[in-house]
Amino acid sequence: MKHIASAAAALMLSTTIVSAAGLDRSGQGVGAIFADDNTVSLSFGVVQPNVVGSDDAGNSYDVGDNYTQLGSSYTQHLTDQASIALIFDQPYGANIDYDVDPETSALGGTGADLSSESLGIIGRYQFSERFSIFGGMKVERVRADVALNGTAYANAIVTPNSVAPTAAAGFNARIAGAPLPSLSDASAEAIINGDNAAIANFIATYGAALAIANGLPAAAGPAVGQATVESIQGSVDTGRQNFFAGDGYNFEMEDSTKPVFLIGAAYEIPDIAFRLALTYHFETEHSADTRETILGETYRGTVDYVTPQSLNVDFQTGIAENTLLTASYRWTEFSAVDVVPDFLGTDLVNLDDGERYTIGLAHRFSDAFVGSATFLYEPEGDDLVSPLGPTNGLIGLTLGGQYTKDNVKLSGGINYSELGDATAEVGGTGVADFEGSSSFGFGFNASFTF
Repeated sequence: MKHIASAAAALMLSTTIVSAAGLDRSGQGVGAIFADDNTVSLSFGVVQPNVVGSDDAGNSYDVGDNYTQLGSSYTQHLTDQASIALIFDQPYGANIDYDVDPETSALGGTGADLSSESLGIIGRYQFSERFSIFGGMKVERVRADVALNGTAYANAIVTPNSVAPTAAAGFNARIAGAPLPSLSDASAEAIINGDNAAIANFIATYGAALAIANGLPAAAGPAVGQATVESIQGSVDTGRQNFFAGDGYNFEMEDSTKPVFLIGAAYEIPDIAFRLALTYHFETEHSADTRETILGETYRGTVDYVTPQSLNVDFQTGIAENTLLTASYRWTEFSAVDVVPDFLGTDLVNLDDGERYTIGLAHRFSDAFVGSATFLYEPEGDDLVSPLGPTNGLIGLTLGGQYTKDNVKLSGGINYSELGDATAEVGGTGVADFEGSSSFGFGFNASFTF
């Protein structure tokens, strides 16, 4: 049972890295701490997402870029009771690209490139054959670039955040002293977006006052009011064209490197390959220099954010001769990850908490070969999601195998996952629907015991 348990752990490592969704990439597993003495492990994976959708203007999107995942570990037993493991992984990432014309699509030109690496040392102490605790520290580095473009972001960023307040302030200044209500930002936005009722109400309410303010008779109010509306709309059109000409809004976040702490405990019954392990990663605070560019202007600042706390529950037990049952649960508090740039003033991440469930079987078919099958499930969250992560939930299957020859173990696996349908939103309004998305991945792991 010990040998099949070891094989199952390697299979989980080689296949977990090719089935992650959203920002969660590696799963932050610490299985290396249970490996044999003087074991080196290297992992490599490739994921090919097929994240497809469309908007009301008839544009089709295929936004998930392929990416690779790397991992490695080294385990050494210091005494019969104490051991350490060095673990390298890439815990978080995003590769999104809306490669269509920004001026004729809701989200064209939008994209995200987030990458991270962590290197940590974990120590384990066994109080007995069955009970152990472990903990350690990782050094985690994170960086990101984000682009927001397309008609949805042109409307959301240019219109309400600059033109509407300026226009409303200008109107109210011009009719100062007149016994009339102030024009709200919402009313100004409705006017510049061509709402006929809002335009008619503006002309009826403000036209005469604007005419008199310009030295014209009140009867000229309809003409003056209409000219004012057209002037505002022209300013907005110019602002939108300048937004597209300047490649929309771009955000660059410099590297931030911080320590991450973790603790855990495990209970084992070696005779039946039973193990229940809990691992908790603490939330980590980051601060990074930023650069925002929009409408030809550059704004430099800083942003404070966190990488989230998480909990992993890993379980395994022998259920028959040469057969092992595996299961796991992972929770990640992505809702706490807020990246709010100084100029933009809104959260670029906007994710629900992540949950993942797995259950699988591993079976030893011969002294040299072990095979496994694992089902994966991530529950759906809010139907409205960020355009930078336009999926909602996951159902997948991973098939893996391991071949052992002397002190070398070679394992690999493939994963196919159906990604849940979702609606990408900007400013709380759905602007593109994503249906029928999926991902395919394959990964390899080689471990050597000296």
